[in-house]
Amino acid sequence: MDRIEKLKYVSTEQMFEGILVEVRDASVTIDIKGRLGQLKIPRRMIISEYDLKIGQEVGFLMSYPEVLEEAANTHYVEAITEHERRRLKNQQKKIKMREENE
Repeated sequence: MDRIEKLKYVSTEQMFEGILVEVRDASVTIDIKGRLGQLKIPRRMIISEYDLKIGQEVGFLMSYPEVLEEAANTHYVEAITEHERRRLKNQQKKIKMREENE
């Protein structure tokens, strides 16, 4: 089954606008106007005739995310849990090293 068939609202895109707030070698961060949050994407996804600069306005089409299934995908839950466990472990190591160096 093609995953697009799970969408109930296939074509609901709207134009959103934002401001480039971070430009890096491989990514850009866009502050979406209207206090809708931020979007961080690979720089290669930006279409521009100009060199990218902080403060430039961008426009893009986006649809609202739609949950595909009620159940969470256990593969992703496990990966997210493991990532968080490793992050906390590294954070605790850093704190312990700082305390030992004081």
